[in-house]
Amino acid sequence: MKDPLDRKNSNKSVQGEPQADTIPSKSQKENQHQHPQPQEKEKDEDEDISQSTRERILIASPVRQTAAILNEFLNSLQSLERKTVRTDYLFVDDNEEEASSQMLNDFVLRHNGKVIHVRDMNGTESGDADDPGNYNKDEGGHYWRNEQVWRVARLKNNILQYAREHQYDGVFLIDSDLVLHPRTLEQLVSSQNEIVSNIFWTSWQPGTKEMPQVWLQDEYALYRRGGSALEATEAQDEDAQASAFLNQLRIPGCYEVGGLGACTLIRRSVLEAGVNFDRIPNVSFWGEDRHFCIRAQAYGFQLFVDTHYPAYHIYRLSDLPGAAAYNRRIKRGEEGIRISLCMIVKNEETSLARCLDSVKGIADEIVIVDTGSTDRTRQIAAQYTDCIFDFEWVDDFAAARNFAFDQASCEYIMWLDADDVFEPQDRAKLIALKQSLDPAVDSVTMDYNLSFTPEGKVSYSLRRNRLVRRDRQFRWIGAVHEYLAVAGNLLHSDVAVTHKKDKVYTDRNLRIYRKREQAGEDFSPRDLYYFGNELKDHAFHEEAITYYEKFLDTGLGWVEDRIAACQKIADCEAVLKRPERESAALFRSFAYDLPRAEVCCRLGGYFADREDYRQAIFWYEQAVQANRPGDPMVVLNEAAWTWMPHLQLCVCYDRMGNRAKAKEHNDIALTYHPTHPSMLYNDRYFKDLAKESVMENA
Repeated sequence: MKDPLDRKNSNKSVQGEPQADTIPSKSQKENQHQHPQPQEKEKDEDEDISQSTRERILIASPVRQTAAILNEFLNSLQSLERKTVRTDYLFVDDNEEEASSQMLNDFVLRHNGKVIHVRDMNGTESGDADDPGNYNKDEGGHYWRNEQVWRVARLKNNILQYAREHQYDGVFLIDSDLVLHPRTLEQLVSSQNEIVSNIFWTSWQPGTKEMPQVWLQDEYALYRRGGSALEATEAQDEDAQASAFLNQLRIPGCYEVGGLGACTLIRRSVLEAGVNFDRIPNVSFWGEDRHFCIRAQAYGFQLFVDTHYPAYHIYRLSDLPGAAAYNRRIKRGEEGIRISLCMIVKNEETSLARCLDSVKGIADEIVIVDTGSTDRTRQIAAQYTDCIFDFEWVDDFAAARNFAFDQASCEYIMWLDADDVFEPQDRAKLIALKQSLDPAVDSVTMDYNLSFTPEGKVSYSLRRNRLVRRDRQFRWIGAVHEYLAVAGNLLHSDVAVTHKKDKVYTDRNLRIYRKREQAGEDFSPRDLYYFGNELKDHAFHEEAITYYEKFLDTGLGWVEDRIAACQKIADCEAVLKRPERESAALFRSFAYDLPRAEVCCRLGGYFADREDYRQAIFWYEQAVQANRPGDPMVVLNEAAWTWMPHLQLCVCYDRMGNRAKAKEHNDIALTYHPTHPSMLYNDRYFKDLAKESVMENA
């Protein structure tokens, strides 16, 4: 499988008879078929700017593309604004699909442009003439051979030569699987930079994080060795630099980079200097764009990326439907959705400012509902918003939150608690989400990071519906442990809210449940479960078991809550020293779904505590092999799904005298958690044993 940095498009692959290295010269063009004069010119959007003062830009692309993707690409080209520029088109037709070739010809008939087929070029292509130049692409990615890459470099050089011969002020060299915002070209031209790319983001492998097509150093380093990624940034850690760089690219602006490609405006000064895509013989970097960038920097040209209007990349056929969502956002006529932040607060003077500072520039409206503060909460809130409302507390969180939602006026509503924040990296992601969110999305879920390891890594998080369309009128349900009832089109985002609890835990929720219990209220299955949680958290273990049993007896409720209830019953039975009931509760969880790693680890520990290592090993092995739930809303203990069972298998195998298997599992555990003290101790233990064995056999 090819390196993810080989971000080529299907417009660049070549097949057929031997091809030429150059576009025909002016004298040769007379012998070629000439297209009729354009029947429809691009519309001038500002007639006050004379044609003579507008820059002449050649929009160019070598094209090998499926018709469906090419259609989206061409539609976005004809929608480009042209207030300060005049444009022509040049397409090098290298299509396999006849429909794609016809689409290009039809396009240039309607616009100022030319299509040249690779077979009409003079000369011959170096390399194996029998090689059709195919490359493979599928849902996994695009896979290139080295000779194909450098053939693409020659096609790009032909385009640069054409622009130079015809004295264009610049060439906008763009891949044909991109969809552009209408303001893209005007924005790039206005930057006045000699080489500037428009940004786009792509998951180069399925399920991976979206990454940009620009970088800072070498083939694709997102940091600068020996220096900071950003000005005024002193962090030398490579991960920190990369994170800072990626966060910066999410903020609209124009930034200097070390490498770019695929969507680039190249000015005449660069063309006349002779910067091109030729391979640099003593550089092994993969990809013609890297060699172009190295040559450009050697000639003294800086490289920039503009992030104001990110393009949409149709890297896979499965990405094609997203183009429609991208275009819908553009047609809205807004740069992004508008957000009302709705909060309910009481005596939050120590945390409220921190929370609101983290949403500066993101929330278009802030609604604060005060349920009875006696400290400086209202005065602090008044520094951020005029929308402050009083709400009489009635022991009902849903009622308070619904009241807050009713005061909102923006298109989307977001909610936070006062001790929540968006960390800098999540602020950047949220800003990008605000700009790019498809207005057809009804609710956006976000991770809720609740606890962390000493190293600062997230140890426990869950997902919440955090951002919802106001016109869907979603409502909060539940007086305690309320939830937002949503339906429709959900987006599971990579944005996270971080919880920074700074108040002493109280029995407020338990008192509310007790009051409702005394009033004879019938509890819903969800309330039965959460009442059990409150009782357990306050050490009322017998009562907690009673309510968990009532919940399970209903046969209702979310399956994840039923599995969790079994584990919590086991917790209570363990405290009450009733081991048979403890194990029975754990086994009961298997009635609701496939065994979860958390339960298997718990059973492994149950048997390991009784020195039954054979059964302990069985259950820890089940944890290793467990099927991870596909629903992103499921709360998982990542330790149980990664390093924990391997660490325990190390211990169990060591107790049984199988040192080889013990070391094997400790090594696996270390790959998940390289700094864990127990694993490091075990590693030293095995190394010492190995040394002793060598000395004994010497």
